[in-house]
Amino acid sequence: GRGRTPYRAKAIFAFQWVDHSNLYVMCFGMFVHEYGPGCHPVNQGRVYVECIDSVPLYGLERGEERQALLSTIVHAYFDYARVMGFRHLHMRVPPPTDEYSYIFESRSLVVRLRASLHLAQWYTRLLQRAKEHNIVYHYEGGSSASEMANFPLTLLQPEEIAAENAFTNVDTRLLDPQTQELVARVMVQRERSFVVSLQHPNSSVMLVPDIAPLLPSNVASDRKQFVGVCVSQRLRFASLQQAKYSTIVLVQRMLAHQSQLTNEFE
Repeated sequence: GRGRTPYRAKAIFAFQWVDHSNLYVMCFGMFVHEYGPGCHPVNQGRVYVECIDSVPLYGLERGEERQALLSTIVHAYFDYARVMGFRHLHMRVPPPTDEYSYIFESRSLVVRLRASLHLAQWYTRLLQRAKEHNIVYHYEGGSSASEMANFPLTLLQPEEIAAENAFTNVDTRLLDPQTQELVARVMVQRERSFVVSLQHPNSSVMLVPDIAPLLPSNVASDRKQFVGVCVSQRLRFASLQQAKYSTIVLVQRMLAHQSQLTNEFE
C-alpha cells in the first residue's frame, strides 16, 4: 500500500444476483489496510477500514435486507482479522464535506450529511452486535481519530487528516438553513471514529503472516484507483441498468489484467 508506512491493501466486493435480469451486480465494496508482522511497531497488528460503501437499492429489495447482508459481510471480515491475530481494528465516518470519500457513486452535500448520520449509527449497531456475538472483544467511539488515544494518525493519509480539519472549521454561513441544521447534527455526534479490540488484553494469540499471494490490479489496487476508473469510463451505479453495465466492464477489466499477468509469468 501507499503512504508513510507499508501495509497490505485489500479490496472486498460483494455481488448481488438480480433475479429478473439474470445477472450479478456489484452491491458492496470495502477497502482495508492490514498492518502485519513486517510493519512499523506503531501500526503493527492493526487494521484500518478505509471505506465501506454500497450501491442504491434496486427493485423490490428492502433496506433491512440489504443492511443485514452488509452487516454479515463486515462481521465476517472482523472474524477473519481476529483469527489472523490482529489486535485492533479502526473505523471512521468520513467528514461529509469530503466529496471524494466514496467507492461507487458521488453524492451531493445534503445526501452526504444524511448518509454520515446514518453511517455513524450503523457502525455503532454493527459493533454492538459484533460484541454481543463475541466477534470482537470491545470497542470505543470518539468524535474524531485525533481525539482517541489508541487511534494512530499514521493509519490515515494526509488528505484524510486535512479533510477532518476542514470539516471542523467549516463555515456554514453560506449554507441554507436545512443544510446548516444537518451540519450541526453531524458536529455533535460523539461517535464517528472507532477503535475495536479484536482480542482479549491477556490473549496470547500471535499475528499470523498473510501468505496469500498479492494480486496486482489495474482497477482496485486502492480506492482512489477504483473511483478513477469509474470516473474515466463513466461507470455509474445510480440505476440497475447502469450497475449491470458497470459491473461487466469492471469485472472484465480485472480478469483481463489477471490473465495478462499470468501469461507474462508463463
